[in-house]
Amino acid sequence: MKALQHEASLPTMPAEIDEQRAYINRTGNQPEGECGLQVKMCYVLYLLKHRRNTDAAMLIDTLNYSPDIDMPLISKAWLWLARMSIYIAKKDFTLAIGAAEQSLQALDAIAVKRGEDFLAILAAILYNLASIHNSTGENVRAAKELSKAQKLYERLVKKNEHRFASMLTYAVEASTVIFTSRAKQMEVFSHYQEMSEHYSELASEGNHDALRSLMDTLTKEGDLMMQMGNSRDAAKYYSKALRCHKRLGAPMDKDGLHLSIALARALMQKSDRRDTAEQLLLTLQPVAQNLGAKDAAKEIEDLLKAKNRNFSIMSLLKGIF
Repeated sequence: MKALQHEASLPTMPAEIDEQRAYINRTGNQPEGECGLQVKMCYVLYLLKHRRNTDAAMLIDTLNYSPDIDMPLISKAWLWLARMSIYIAKKDFTLAIGAAEQSLQALDAIAVKRGEDFLAILAAILYNLASIHNSTGENVRAAKELSKAQKLYERLVKKNEHRFASMLTYAVEASTVIFTSRAKQMEVFSHYQEMSEHYSELASEGNHDALRSLMDTLTKEGDLMMQMGNSRDAAKYYSKALRCHKRLGAPMDKDGLHLSIALARALMQKSDRRDTAEQLLLTLQPVAQNLGAKDAAKEIEDLLKAKNRNFSIMSLLKGIF
């Protein structure tokens, strides 16, 4: 997916700052002297457009965390949206989700939930969420978020074609990519099902190598189910793969650890299984430490942090819509 165009979501600026905006675009610098919040937001936009993400992040954080700024909610929502995009560019999806939550909370606190600027930021958040979930292989979630974003952009284009036409094109192009990915996933899943049946027969006859191949195939089936949004079946495949791991008679190793983490991730997608997933992750933390599996330990930590955050984002989106 293409990166978000931030000028489409920037709240409408007053004509009084046109001269300062022109200075920014002409020189690449913030005007000297005391600058208001809106001018600084325009400078953030300039930095983002010219891929000066480090400078943009520093300015955004200064604005977001300054106690002296009386921040309008729509401005706060846009600044957190911009921060979200910077995290996406760094592939730090955990922090990007956190920024999305902050932006949505600001939108949710706005009394009148309509208007061009409000809908533009909401559409942009959905587009960015779709980008995250497309990158992490969660194509069903990405498709749902992108569909909502596309409908909002279609609505906005009717009001302001010049401002939103490019983002509508981006959303349409992205939906085609995600649809194609899903079709390919179904083809691959059918192939793995055939392999799984074959290895299962051999494993039942005591073939040790077939049992390991069955474990690997079941894991891949679970991964595909997660990507297609079927966490319930994904959990079943991961559980079967873990049973194969136990039948192999090996102690808990990195393969078993990664399988267990995958199972916890699948369980976490179901509201009635989140506590079970959390308990599993907590028991896996010392295992990861003992095995020296730093990446797995970080993944566990990120999942524990994300437990309530993803639920909060879904609740906020339902409330806004």
